[in-house]
Amino acid sequence: MKNFNIVSIIFIFFSYIHTECYELDYATCLEWPTYCEWNDETNQCDEIGGGGTGGGGSADGPYDFATITESDGLRNGPLYRDGVLYYPVEGNPPYKNIVLSPGFGGNSSSMSSWGAFFASHGFVAMTVGPNDEIMDSHYQRGEGLIDGVETIIQENNRLGSPVYGLIDENSFTVSGYSMGGGASHDAALIAQENGLDYIKAVVSLNPTVLFEDCDLCPAETHEGEVYCICLVPELIDHSLPSLIFAGEVEINELEAYEGLLGQDIYANLPLETEKILFEGANSGHGFAELSNAEVSDKILSFMNYFILNDDSYCESLQEIPSSSSQYITNITCSSSIPGDINDDSLINVQDIVSIVNIILNGQYNTSADMNGDGAVNILDIVQIVNIILG
Repeated sequence: MKNFNIVSIIFIFFSYIHTECYELDYATCLEWPTYCEWNDETNQCDEIGGGGTGGGGSADGPYDFATITESDGLRNGPLYRDGVLYYPVEGNPPYKNIVLSPGFGGNSSSMSSWGAFFASHGFVAMTVGPNDEIMDSHYQRGEGLIDGVETIIQENNRLGSPVYGLIDENSFTVSGYSMGGGASHDAALIAQENGLDYIKAVVSLNPTVLFEDCDLCPAETHEGEVYCICLVPELIDHSLPSLIFAGEVEINELEAYEGLLGQDIYANLPLETEKILFEGANSGHGFAELSNAEVSDKILSFMNYFILNDDSYCESLQEIPSSSSQYITNITCSSSIPGDINDDSLINVQDIVSIVNIILNGQYNTSADMNGDGAVNILDIVQIVNIILG
């Protein structure tokens, strides 16, 4: 690894700080036609593909969405700054949740387009910024993601909140871009160490990581300071399903992060951890910073499969995107027997118990939808009983 200088790495990222479309006036909005368009109805600048209500962004899902800020009563968590909660309007509760953290120098609004995206697709999304946009470490940002989870739980129990009683408190995904993407893995490790089993998955967008351990990493000296920074399996040993985006030529922009990028995270995660690496062909550090069709499609398939427990999306997670230079995964799809809900190669009373639990938890599972009507209910139980009785 090249000589490591934390201060110089910090300033590399100033080139990746972006202004959001909604912050632009009319004239400036027209100067960015690739990303932004002027909305005459709302008299504001929106990102291309924007939709919903409040927040602006690449909200191309079926739901309108709105936002809750701290001025509306949202908790002000001590381990992050300026949280904003995005929620679908007339969605399908109880809502699954995702918390997102920005890259270096960014604040909560830096992730607004992703917050809008997830809310428009039926998820509750919360964007959080670091308390110190320059000096907060990856680990501190990971703590901020966990603190954001606590805020969503409290919002679910706050009388008067638009999402009061509508949150699934047992399902949270952690995510982020760049430093925030790396921090999502810190959050996974924090959750694992503290038994927070409601943290279910990781979506990391062009992540960088910094792990310092002088027992596992070689020491390097720079300007009199000793650093022991590396990425080895022992430092990222978590079991959460992980979707990782990276750029094929990202290392050309971030030479100081050699060995600490998305490709390296995938390689060092445990073999048993279900994981995907989507490397964008000819792309750099900004490959997944903003939504594009194949990135968005893969994220939605991942969320549907791991968070909404819809097995029908497994095959789409195997498909290699046309924009990838490398796409690898250890996820396998099982071909289950109709009625074998628990995949034990038998159809018996245990499958009835499994389908009852799916119904009670308000979930959907393709293998449990015996009659293919898009819902799991008593009619599907009847079909399994008929199979068992012959």
